[in-house]
Amino acid sequence: MSGVFKLVSADVYEVLAVERVEGLVGAVPDVPKPLPAKGLRSELRALQVVSDRLNRAGDLDELLACMLAALEEEMGFEHAMVLLPDESGTTLFTVASRGYGESGVGAEVAVGKGLIGLVAEEKRLLRMSALAQDVRYGRAIRGETEGTVLGRALAPEIPLPGLPDAQSHLAIPLLVRDRLVGVLAVESRSALGFEEWHEAFLGVIGNQVAAAIDRMTSEPDVDEPAPSTTAPVFACEIRTRTFRLYKQDDCVFVDGEYLIRNVPGKILWKVLKSHATEKRADFTNRELRLDPSLGLPALKDNLESRLILLRKRLEQKCPDVRLTRTGRGHFRLEVDCRVELVET
Repeated sequence: MSGVFKLVSADVYEVLAVERVEGLVGAVPDVPKPLPAKGLRSELRALQVVSDRLNRAGDLDELLACMLAALEEEMGFEHAMVLLPDESGTTLFTVASRGYGESGVGAEVAVGKGLIGLVAEEKRLLRMSALAQDVRYGRAIRGETEGTVLGRALAPEIPLPGLPDAQSHLAIPLLVRDRLVGVLAVESRSALGFEEWHEAFLGVIGNQVAAAIDRMTSEPDVDEPAPSTTAPVFACEIRTRTFRLYKQDDCVFVDGEYLIRNVPGKILWKVLKSHATEKRADFTNRELRLDPSLGLPALKDNLESRLILLRKRLEQKCPDVRLTRTGRGHFRLEVDCRVELVET
C-alpha cells in the first residue's frame, strides 16, 4: 500500500452554493447484492460451470469473453474487466470488459499507478471500498486540463471502464508462477459488495485463466493456408475513411478521432499499406513477428492480445474496416470503404 494514501497536495474551497442534481449517482443499497438464486446450486457448482466454459474456449478472445459472461451469469459479477501487460511490461491495457456502456477497450494503466496498477506491481490481491470519489476527482482534473495549454502535453486517452458510483473494488493478479500475465478487476455499487469468499472464488478462476492466457499467447505459429480472397470492388457511392499516422508516437487517428497507438498502431498501418499497395487481404501472425519494424520482443510478444485489441477498436470506431480471424495464426483485412492513408 506504499504511496496509495500519501498526501502530495491539498486544495481548500469555499462553498458558495449547493444544488441537488437528480440521477447523478444511483442509490447505494444497504446490503450486498445476493448471489442469483438458481435452485440448490452452490458456489462450488457455479465454480464448476465457470471452469467448464473456460475449458471450451478456442482462442484468447473467446476465453476472456466466456469468463466475463460466466462470472456474471453464475456468480453475479456484473461489472468486470481484464487487462493484459504490453510488450514493455510497464503498462496494462484493457482487452475485455463487461457491464459498461462504453467498453473502454484499449484503456491503459501504468504499472504501480492506481488500484489496478498497484495489484500488477505487487502481484497481490487487493480489495477496497469507497474509491469512487477519487476516480471522479482525477477525471475532473484531466477534463479541466485538456482545455488548457497544459492539455496539449497529454497523450490521447481511452477512458478506463468504471461505474461512476462504484463503492467496492476487487482486483486480482493473473500469475503463471511469479510472472504477471494480466489483472482481473471487478466492482460493485454496494459498499459491502465483496467478501473473503469472493477473493477465494476469483483466485481459483484467475489461476485457470492465467494458465490459459499463457498457453494461448505462447502457441507456435502454423502454416495452414488461409482461404484466398481479392480486394473488394467499390460501387460509386462509397464512404472514404481517412487514417492518419503520427510517426512520432505511432498514433493512428481515423477521420480525426483517436483510434490506437504503439504496436497495434504499427500493425494496423502495415496491414493498410499492404492492402493499398499490393491489394493484399490475408495476413499471418508469423509475418508480423518477423517484421523488425514492429518492434515485437523475441519472447512473450503478446501479439494475439494486441490483435484482439486492434480488432475491437476498429469495431468501435471504424466498422467499415475489420480484421477477421480466418484460422489459427491467420487473419483477413475486410474493407467496405475507400481508405485514404496520410503520414504526419
